[in-house]
Amino acid sequence: MASEPPHDRSIAPTPADDADLVRLAGRIARFGGWSIEIPSGELYWTAELFSLFGYESEGGAPPLDVAIGMYPDDQRSLIEAAMNRNIVEKVTTDLESIVIDREGREIRVRIIGVPVLDEAGAVVRLQGAIYDITEIVTERENRIAAQESLQRTLDYIPDFVFFIDEHWRITFANRALLAFLDLPAERLYSEPIWSIVPELAAGPFTNGLQRAMNERTSSTARARVEQYGITLEGTVHPVENGIAVFARDVTDEVERQREMDAVAAVAREQAALIEASTEAMLIEDLDNVVLYWNQGAEQLYGWSSEEAVGRNIRELIYADPADFEGPGAELLRDGRWFGELTQRTKDGRALIIECRWQVVLDAEGRPAKIFVVNSDVTELRRQQQALSRAQRTESLGTLAGGIAHDLNNVLTPLLMSVQLLKTQSPAPDQLALLEGMEAAVRRGADMVDQVLSFARGVDGVRELVDLAEVVRELFRITLPTMSPSITVTQRVGELPAILGDRTQILQVLLNLVANARDSMPEGGELTISTGRQTVIASGRASTGLAPGEYAVLTVDDTGTGMTGEVLDRIFEPFFTTKQLGRGTGLGLANTQAIVESHGGAITAHSAPGAGSRFIVLLPVAQDGAVLVPQQEPTDPVARGAGELVLVVDDEASIRDLMRQALEAHGYRVVEAAHGLEAVEVLERHAAEMAVVITDVIMPMMDGAAVAAHIAERYPHVAVIAASGFPGAGGLAELSAHGVRHTLAKPFTTESLLRTVRAAVTRSG
Repeated sequence: MASEPPHDRSIAPTPADDADLVRLAGRIARFGGWSIEIPSGELYWTAELFSLFGYESEGGAPPLDVAIGMYPDDQRSLIEAAMNRNIVEKVTTDLESIVIDREGREIRVRIIGVPVLDEAGAVVRLQGAIYDITEIVTERENRIAAQESLQRTLDYIPDFVFFIDEHWRITFANRALLAFLDLPAERLYSEPIWSIVPELAAGPFTNGLQRAMNERTSSTARARVEQYGITLEGTVHPVENGIAVFARDVTDEVERQREMDAVAAVAREQAALIEASTEAMLIEDLDNVVLYWNQGAEQLYGWSSEEAVGRNIRELIYADPADFEGPGAELLRDGRWFGELTQRTKDGRALIIECRWQVVLDAEGRPAKIFVVNSDVTELRRQQQALSRAQRTESLGTLAGGIAHDLNNVLTPLLMSVQLLKTQSPAPDQLALLEGMEAAVRRGADMVDQVLSFARGVDGVRELVDLAEVVRELFRITLPTMSPSITVTQRVGELPAILGDRTQILQVLLNLVANARDSMPEGGELTISTGRQTVIASGRASTGLAPGEYAVLTVDDTGTGMTGEVLDRIFEPFFTTKQLGRGTGLGLANTQAIVESHGGAITAHSAPGAGSRFIVLLPVAQDGAVLVPQQEPTDPVARGAGELVLVVDDEASIRDLMRQALEAHGYRVVEAAHGLEAVEVLERHAAEMAVVITDVIMPMMDGAAVAAHIAERYPHVAVIAASGFPGAGGLAELSAHGVRHTLAKPFTTESLLRTVRAAVTRSG
């Protein structure tokens, strides 16, 4: 520290050796002395200060204002205020600041200033020392940052974390503990832990605290704290100046453990009840060797008690012992395990098992055995999957039906427009073009009808069908399309007739044969066979079929086969394994819909590399069933005689084309865009109205409401219901209101005229 006037350019007289030591200490500790003459303001630095700030000492210390300028702007006022206090209040000052050295580097410094008084008590000089504390400040800031980081980390922990000093006072508590105790800080950090939570003053938890504090050993224990209604499990570790405690609320865990212990005790004491249970109950040692195997386990797995006891459970009921490893480790770690696993029976059948496992403790509280309750939920899960598939199918059916309805509304004007153009004597090339367009529209209508079949279920006509003849027709259709590398075999015997739709049954077989062909790209064998099967009364539970005699159609192939995952989904609408553009995913969905609409069932069996087998069961027709085939009329359509027809449809193009077709065949036509407008038109033309053709699904007022209004007010008027989706829109309700005629979109001009003529004739 500098104490002599600047003109002396030296420190107060000191022995040479001591002065050298002071300078050496200053260089090592990075501090130097300074003094300022009052009132001249002349500044003096020691050599160590020149070195600290990176300046040469030959020219002497800089002027006072230049030296103060080495401090940042926000620090200068602090320096000047400290100097004023030295002079005015004659006190020593001590502060920290930042100095910019000659190289522009920031140095964190501690500045000590001392006033020097003359005999009269006036300040004649300020002197002191400047310390480089950059490393100290950095270390302090790092320590504070680390403490804050630790604080934040511990605050994120949901369990309780707190430190206790040697006087048993809490010195730190994380956010979870503060929120739980909800105590004023002056009490929390001043009173011993025993005063805050008296129930911790005795018991295993207290013993752990004492050992950690006195013997410096870690321990874990539990304590019931009735004051707060919880059970705590705490782990105590010795730390510097005290102990650290990590505690968590295990109230629920203790309760569950208590319940499981009670169950296990009852199980041990009432072996007779366990033995009689239909659940598989067994006891294993800690190495998973079976010690007890009840009758429920014998019935479920097929192993007798003599065969099972003494064997390791991994090898006994697991196809892959690795499936057991994770749950087994969790059981030993936590004392219990609940979940589902795939297990196997003695004959190799796979089962889905709901497992409830519990470690049983001995009298001293140590793990001794494992108590196992296994329940077969295979059928339950199968039913749940079937319900889920049914719900997905229903949702997709609703969506498909809505799309098909809109597409039929689009195709109807296209089909009628083409037919109207054909009546206008087009040139041969134009006629060919129109016929091609009509064929395309009809093909589109057929595709929409396939979607509708899925959406609304499959009805179709019902006639006596010779299955053997259908199979022979199938061969006539498919054999020319088969690859030479595929060998086709039929095993068809005489079968009783079934009551159904011949075209739909043929479609079922075509879909199955097409799938079989696609599964054998390298060739193979395709076999189609027929037979009979009788379903007994109990069969409905497993097959969904009513008791009776059934015709059986079987389609076998030697193709690539399917995995279990694919097999579970093949009847889902729009599910396909074929490449984009090669399949819609509706083939097997429609196949199943057709079969079930006939009162039958279809099942599939397959495995990768082992081919596939589809079995179709259809009920045999009862004796006396006859068919009255529906035939398309061939007589020309009679023209109208000026009858008035009201066309109601929210599609303007459909209304316009229907009007043109009807007017061209002798009818008068008025139009309405929706039901409310139809009511208004009817009021004006009620006396002369003959027929109302109304769309079923319309905004504002639908076809059912229109039909109800007509039935009530104008019963002499015939009603024709037209819909792009006959399976929806209230056809049953329409029938209740006297509607006897329907038009399924897209309809031809001929169908329109015949339906109108039939309605006029019936109402007349």
